[in-house]
Amino acid sequence: MRQDQLDGLVTFVAVAETRGFSAASVRLGVSPSAVSQAVRLLEKRVGVALFNRTTRSVNLTEAGARFLERIRPAVQELASASDELSDSAERPSGLLRLTVPRAAYLFVLQPVLGGFLRAHPRIDVEVSISSALVDIVGMGFDAGIRFGGMVERDMVGVRVGPPLANSIVAAPRYLAGRGTPVHPRELLAHDCIGFRYESSGQLERWASRKTARP
Repeated sequence: MRQDQLDGLVTFVAVAETRGFSAASVRLGVSPSAVSQAVRLLEKRVGVALFNRTTRSVNLTEAGARFLERIRPAVQELASASDELSDSAERPSGLLRLTVPRAAYLFVLQPVLGGFLRAHPRIDVEVSISSALVDIVGMGFDAGIRFGGMVERDMVGVRVGPPLANSIVAAPRYLAGRGTPVHPRELLAHDCIGFRYESSGQLERWASRKTARP
């Protein structure tokens, strides 16, 4: 099928049903000249006259009547499919699959999930909680939540939460026995609990910055 084979079909059906170029232009929201041009191009492409035109009326030729009988169900089906999409855009429905780390679920998703479901009762939400950086599209997810810059290059990132900062903490009993570090390099001599990514097996790096003392 060539790309231009569907051009003009909706215009043809509108003219056939309204029996006029002006009436069809009102239905389609375009100018009568645009309707006439579309029909002329369609007739040129199919190689036969589809309408008999007079100053008072527009009627289908025999070939035009056969053509209308064949294509009208398909055009109506296309219009119905378009209307369904428009309705879906106004009233979203279906299954929404998300992949999120546990922390993101607790701090970002959980507080708004109930309100979202009440606002969109036709949507079912399926949440997969995992720290693994899975392939969102390849695994059939619609979206995911990631921390920082851990977003694939071909994905679109949207900020959904406030900036996060990590703190290094220790129990008073531990500090009493091991001493309190005063510089990040001293952490090398301490027992530290790190986070290891499931997907890569790498430990999360701790980043520190120097701040001015008050």
